[in-house]
Amino acid sequence: MNDNDNILNESREPDRLSHNESLAEAMLFAAGSPVTTEDLAIQLKIKYAEVEKVIVSLGTYYAAHNSGLMVKKIGTSYQLASRPELHDELKSYFEQVTAAPLSRASLEALTIIAYNQPITRGGVEIIRGVNSDSVVSTLLERGLIQEVGKSESPGRPVLYGTTDLFLKSAGIADIEELRSMSGVQEVSDIVTGTDAGEAVDGENEEPLTEENIDIEARPDGAVF
Repeated sequence: MNDNDNILNESREPDRLSHNESLAEAMLFAAGSPVTTEDLAIQLKIKYAEVEKVIVSLGTYYAAHNSGLMVKKIGTSYQLASRPELHDELKSYFEQVTAAPLSRASLEALTIIAYNQPITRGGVEIIRGVNSDSVVSTLLERGLIQEVGKSESPGRPVLYGTTDLFLKSAGIADIEELRSMSGVQEVSDIVTGTDAGEAVDGENEEPLTEENIDIEARPDGAVF
């Protein structure tokens, strides 16, 4: 058994973190953003499967000591965060000007992409019934969606999916949790913290016609 095995299997004292827990805590704190399971495993010199045990133990320690911190899982990454029950008291300190809320059109497109990913822009347009160039561009600029591949349909249109930033903004660990949400309004509330606004991000939408519809958006070539 090497030194690392001793560290991993050590029985931690009730009021103290183990070496690995302290190291994971320091790494999460210093990063200030989600840290992947792979990076934690490499830094802690442990197997991937052991990372979750360390994180769970760290979270248990925080809860047992009524800490203001918790560890959030975001996709396959982890991040230190303040406990939700403290947010109202912290709000005044961290209050700042935020980006304009997403428009109703952008939220509608985001919801469609989240529930149907991977999906092409043409697929979004078929569901919405209007040109979606602008709203897709807005969501890309905000970092809420990303290109995840190419469709096999004619023209090889880009496929889109949501990002870790979307998961973080929504406060969910993975896309499967979307199944418990009711749709556009709830996605609006969790992503923007407010009701959906009017077309504030400058979309200039137009109904789909034979002239402006893309080949990828046609029913005989669409990929959902």
